[in-house]
Amino acid sequence: MSHTTVTILYEGTILTMDSSCPTVEALAFADGRILATGSLADVTRAAGAAEKKFVSLEGKTLLPGFIDGHSHFCSGGMNRLFAADCCVRNMDELKASLTRKLNEKRPSEWLIGHSFDEKGMEEQCYPTKALLDEVSKDVPIFFRHVTGHTGIANSKALEIAGITRDTPAPAGGIIGHDANGEPNGILEGIPAQTLVRSHIPGYTLDEMREALAEDCARYASCGITTAQGGPAFSPMDTELGHKVTELVLDCARDGTLTIRTVLFIRANRLENLAPYPNHVPGTDLSGNGKVIMGAAKLWADGDPRGHTGYFLEPYPFVDPAKGPDYRGEYLYTVDELVEKLLPIHTMGWQIAIHANGDGGIETVVQAYERLQQLHPLPNARHLVIHCQYPSYTQLQRMKAAHAYPCFFISPLYHWAEIHAGYVGKKRVDRFCPCHDADEIGLPYNLHTDAPITPVDPLTQVCTAVTRTSRKGNLYGPDQRVSVLSGLKAVTCHAAFLNFEEHVKGTLTPGKLADMVVLDENPLEVVPSHIKDIAVLRTIVGGETVYMK
Repeated sequence: MSHTTVTILYEGTILTMDSSCPTVEALAFADGRILATGSLADVTRAAGAAEKKFVSLEGKTLLPGFIDGHSHFCSGGMNRLFAADCCVRNMDELKASLTRKLNEKRPSEWLIGHSFDEKGMEEQCYPTKALLDEVSKDVPIFFRHVTGHTGIANSKALEIAGITRDTPAPAGGIIGHDANGEPNGILEGIPAQTLVRSHIPGYTLDEMREALAEDCARYASCGITTAQGGPAFSPMDTELGHKVTELVLDCARDGTLTIRTVLFIRANRLENLAPYPNHVPGTDLSGNGKVIMGAAKLWADGDPRGHTGYFLEPYPFVDPAKGPDYRGEYLYTVDELVEKLLPIHTMGWQIAIHANGDGGIETVVQAYERLQQLHPLPNARHLVIHCQYPSYTQLQRMKAAHAYPCFFISPLYHWAEIHAGYVGKKRVDRFCPCHDADEIGLPYNLHTDAPITPVDPLTQVCTAVTRTSRKGNLYGPDQRVSVLSGLKAVTCHAAFLNFEEHVKGTLTPGKLADMVVLDENPLEVVPSHIKDIAVLRTIVGGETVYMK
C-alpha cells in the first residue's frame, strides 16, 4: 500500500506498552495508523518510497494515547458553560454564585449548579431549600453534590416535582425533612434526585454540541485520545434519547468531535436500547473510528463519599437521621437485577454497573454469576464501574464470571480522609485494591468519573502507584502497583475492557495512531512526580489535537 506521506518520530523515549517490544527507537505512521516501529533504519525502510517527514521528539516520551476508563464526557463542558459553580468556601459564596447565574442567560428557566462539596466549606453542612429560596422563590433551583449522588432543590423545584411531606421516599433514595416534617430540599440517591431532575428541561442539541467541543479540548489537553461515557449518558438528556447519539455521530463526521468516544447507553429501561441494533461492543458506529459502541449502563448503589454507597456492614460514621445500622442505599436485590439484566446479556450487550460499597459489589457479582449460569458468555467482559471497596474474594469471583473492575481511584487522592471519616481507615486501606487485581491476573482500568473529579490520567496512575492522598497521607501501601501496571490501566488494559485491544492501547503496527507526548518518562521519575508530568502533545489518528 502506498502512502502520500509517512511521519517518523524518533530521538526520544518510545514506550509502546507492547510486551513483545516495550521500547523502540522510532515509530512511523501514515493515514491514521501506525505503519512501523523499531530502529530508525528499519522504520525508514518500512516507509518505502513514500515521502517522509522526520519529527524529533527532542528527548521527550511517547506513549499510546490515554484511554479514559469511565467518565461523563460532555457533562463537564455543560457544567462549565451553562451551570453555576457551587464549589465554594461558604454559604454566602454559594448564594453569590447562584445569583450571578440567575442573572445570566441560561439554557432554560431552571437554575442549575454543579460540584457542591460541603467538606470544602466553612459550615461543613448542606444548604437547605430555605437558603436557596433566598436566591429565588420563583425560579426552580437544583444542583448536585460533587459525587452526583445527592441533590439540593429550592421550594419552587420541589413544588414542580410535587414533593411534599407526604411523598414517600423511592427505593434507593432518601427525601430529607426538617424538624417540622417538611421536605428540606436535600435528596439523597439517584432515585430521589430523579423526582426533580425528570422535570428539568434538557439541553438543546446546539448546546450539547458546544459542550462536546469544550470537553474535547479539556480531555485532549490531558493526553486522552478516547473518552468513555459520551453524551448519550449525560445526566440531563434522558428525554432526547437516541437523538444525542445522532448528534455525536454528526460531530464525528463534521470534525467537532476531535477525540474518540465510547458510548455508554442508559439501560434502566429496555426500550432505551432498542435504537441500537448494532450493539456489539467495540463496533465503530461512525465509520471513521470516532464513535464506538460501549456498554449498557445501570446503577446498583450510591457513593461512600456521599454516605450512600451500600456496604455489607454498617458505616462507622453514624448519621442520627439514619441510625447506627445504616449500610447505604441499594437500587436492586440480586433477583431484581438478574431479571433486568438477563435480556440485555442474552442479546449480547456488554453490561456496566455502578457499584461502590462491598454490598453493592456483592449484588453485582452475584448477578453476573447468575447470568453466566443462565446464558454462558465467556467473553462478556461485563464491568463493575467504580468498584471502590471489593474484597479479594469478590475480585476472584469477577474473574471467574468474566467481569472486570473499573477502579475509580481518584477519590483516594482527592478525598481519602473524608472516606476514612465515613467508612473507617481500615476500609480505605483497601480502596480500589489494584495490587490484588494484579495478583489475581484481573485486568482493570482507572478513571476519574469526570466531572466528579478532574480529568487527569497521570494523577490516577500516580495514585495507584503511591497510594498517597493530596494531604500526603498513605493508605494501604500493600496495594501499591508498579508504574508499568498503572500505565497499562490507562492504555492497553483500558482498551481491552472496551473490546478495542485490536486497534488501541499499544503502539503496534496496524493500530490507530493515537499517541501522547509527555515531557518526562513516567518510568524514570520519582513516583510522586508522575502527576506533575506535563502533556506536550496529543495525537488522534495521526492528527495533533492538542499542543502545549
